[in-house]
Amino acid sequence: MNKFCLKSLGLVFALLIAALIFTGCYSVFSGGTGGLVVDAESTSNPKAGIANVDVYAYVDKGDRDSDFSKWKKGSVFSPSAEYYGHTTTGNDGSFTISKLVWKSAKPDFGKDADYTKIYLLFYNENYGLTSGETVIISDSSTDTVYQELTAVRKTTALNMRFIDVASGNNTGASVYVTVSVPQATEDFDASPKVYDGIITGAGNITVSYPRWFSENDKAAGKEYNPEVTVTYAQSGDTVTWKGCYNADNEDKNYAFCSAAETGIKKTIKNSSYLLSFYGKSTRLNVPPVSGQYKEAGTADDDGVLISLKQKDKDGNYTIDLGQTTTSAQAIGTNGTEKHGVFSGLGSGSYWLDSTYTGKFSTVEVEVSGGSKTKNMTLRSDIPDYTVQLQ
Repeated sequence: MNKFCLKSLGLVFALLIAALIFTGCYSVFSGGTGGLVVDAESTSNPKAGIANVDVYAYVDKGDRDSDFSKWKKGSVFSPSAEYYGHTTTGNDGSFTISKLVWKSAKPDFGKDADYTKIYLLFYNENYGLTSGETVIISDSSTDTVYQELTAVRKTTALNMRFIDVASGNNTGASVYVTVSVPQATEDFDASPKVYDGIITGAGNITVSYPRWFSENDKAAGKEYNPEVTVTYAQSGDTVTWKGCYNADNEDKNYAFCSAAETGIKKTIKNSSYLLSFYGKSTRLNVPPVSGQYKEAGTADDDGVLISLKQKDKDGNYTIDLGQTTTSAQAIGTNGTEKHGVFSGLGSGSYWLDSTYTGKFSTVEVEVSGGSKTKNMTLRSDIPDYTVQLQ
């Protein structure tokens, strides 16, 4: 073997020994951390904990600072560092990260124990991203973290009522509701967030939005009151109820409003806000018609077919709303009878009207039987009618 090869082998061995010595100078430790995350503006004592806060723990400050600087205000935080610990706070705001690993060339307590700084990030959509730090000791888990967060977003519970103008009561129709809430601020462009739900009569949808529109507003304590857009329509394939005005339009009537489809704008404030919306039926139940057919005033008036027909667009009574047959009705207990009696005519039938501008709709009908006819106007807000065919 020549001198060059011997020198090369000697260099390799020297490097290997140096590497062993170099790596052998480090000791590896592990430990955990935990604590409590609370709302800085809570008025309770102790302050209320914040649930669902993502807690990230880094052993390298540079990794933590890099992830923090990459985050854009208003966006969802996602770490990019290769190594970090993570957990989520519970309902009371508490959290535990059981194990973080670090290495130390000069452990403070020799090879048996060490302590180190841990660099933290706290993220929640409503509180943004906040940094912090703590110290942990090897082979232990210390609950030393107490972090207060200040909300950067507001939440408002929209308590909604869907009122039928015909009765003034909450509608029995199931209404599909969407609420479009602005998310853009002066320094962050974002699309509106859309919330939805199905409400029958009354219910609520909780929405979230930025607390301040600009840094100047934040400094001045001026919180954001966004203008939300609410659309609503009956849920399901068959539509029998639509939104309408509540005499709050230019004509001061109850016409069906296109705004119920294109969006009604409302400015919301506070943590709870009441919104009332209005509508009415497009399918109106026929009030039952009762009465008496009187031709002879005898039993000959019984068994007569009585028909109810609606006027069509050409002015003819052609639309069938139901039929019934006359019969005798006992009067008292002495055997006296009243003949030609009928009831419930039209019950279960309906007419359609999507153009009426009042609280109630009307329909032109003809009651006929035998040689008798009678024209009538029925109103959707009248519970029943009585007629004499004579």
